[in-house]
Amino acid sequence: MTAPHRDDGTDADVPVVVLLSADWAGPSRPAPTVLRELSVRWGTDVRTLLLEDPSDEVLDLLEVDVLPTWLRFTRDTGSGPGDAGTGSAPDRVPELRGRDPQGEAIVLPGPWVLQRRRTGALPKHAVDAEFGPDAETPPRAESRA
Repeated sequence: MTAPHRDDGTDADVPVVVLLSADWAGPSRPAPTVLRELSVRWGTDVRTLLLEDPSDEVLDLLEVDVLPTWLRFTRDTGSGPGDAGTGSAPDRVPELRGRDPQGEAIVLPGPWVLQRRRTGALPKHAVDAEFGPDAETPPRAESRA
């Protein structure tokens, strides 16, 4: 097993869309294909990461109860509501780990701030509208019901 590639941080202002999915969860099965197709559409405007079959530790850290779950993160600059480091998980994470669209393990050093969360199977146009480069970024992540 090779070590994950550590990103050099050249895309510091680019948001990252993370998909947590599992092949054993029926609604999750089409989600990785949607993510790959959108990563091509979005190009360099949005980074994408897939976390397939995430560990219980990761699910707990990000407070994920349902698969698939879509998350949109932006780099924590320390400006805006709450200074860097004042929030707690899952609002801020030190790094993002997953697989890029080509399947390569990758680590994106942070810190990262959660901007948006949606759970369940979503059609491609909904993911594009809510998570893509033209998505309006809310001031805080959507709260969980």
